[in-house]
Amino acid sequence: MQVTSNPYPVNKAYQKPTKATQNTDYVQQSFEQYSEQINTPQNGFDVRGKVNLVYLLKPQDITRLSDEHNFLADFNITQRSPEELEQQYTQKGLQRDVGTIIFVEGKAVASQNYDGAIYGQGPMADIFKQAGQDPEKIKQLVAQHFPDARVEFYAEGKGPTNAEVFELRYGENYEDFVREQVQSHRDQYLTDQIAAEEHYRRKLMFEQTPQTSVFSVDGQVVASRDEKGFVDAGQPLLNVADTKAIEREVLKELLRYSPERSPEDYQALLHEVFGEGVELTSYSTAQAPTRAEVYKLAETG
Repeated sequence: MQVTSNPYPVNKAYQKPTKATQNTDYVQQSFEQYSEQINTPQNGFDVRGKVNLVYLLKPQDITRLSDEHNFLADFNITQRSPEELEQQYTQKGLQRDVGTIIFVEGKAVASQNYDGAIYGQGPMADIFKQAGQDPEKIKQLVAQHFPDARVEFYAEGKGPTNAEVFELRYGENYEDFVREQVQSHRDQYLTDQIAAEEHYRRKLMFEQTPQTSVFSVDGQVVASRDEKGFVDAGQPLLNVADTKAIEREVLKELLRYSPERSPEDYQALLHEVFGEGVELTSYSTAQAPTRAEVYKLAETG
């Protein structure tokens, strides 16, 4: 057996993974309990009269992400397909990474890899930490503390496959386990894809909403309003305020959701904060720029 002198880091990843469906059930249950605690109304919260706390954000608190050309494309890149997951499990199962195994009543309770990783918990795993990579010391500690246990050493590349070690530890067929995990992942993967598509549709709808009123300060676009009264004000407004050394607290009323305000009412509020130079440009619904187009105007203004 080839042994190195590198100390073994502890790795608990070799515990049997929880089924994805069980995780999903737990998350759903936790979410429902949380929703009950905060009394979430069925149709969402009424935010009329509430203030958007974006005015508290300073430039150093904001991280700009790269341009999002296609949300679905980015999503697909970052998610493993069921086929990729199955291939990863299969390849991992064929590898022979385990160099030492401690058995109790025929069950593999702890093991260590050739690369130094220790799998298992409790005093059995502690033996590997105490003994380093000394086979004689490992056997001595096992015999001293666990006389009913036995330890086996394998030359590199000559030990059992990871799939065989899995079966020795959990008493479950590795192929059945992989099939179960892949199916659970397949179900969740489909759910995630549907959620991503819905998110993307909502994002597009939000960005394409016509903005019938556009507000600017000294030629810089700072906010816009749709025909339902929703005023979209954010970073451009904060930037102009910071340039003019206006205290953030003064901006609170500009970020309060009050759909009953007319465009002229909001222009008046801007005038109170910024003084002269506030302009309101009004459009018909058919000629109004989209929210995405207003964002671009604010960036280039």
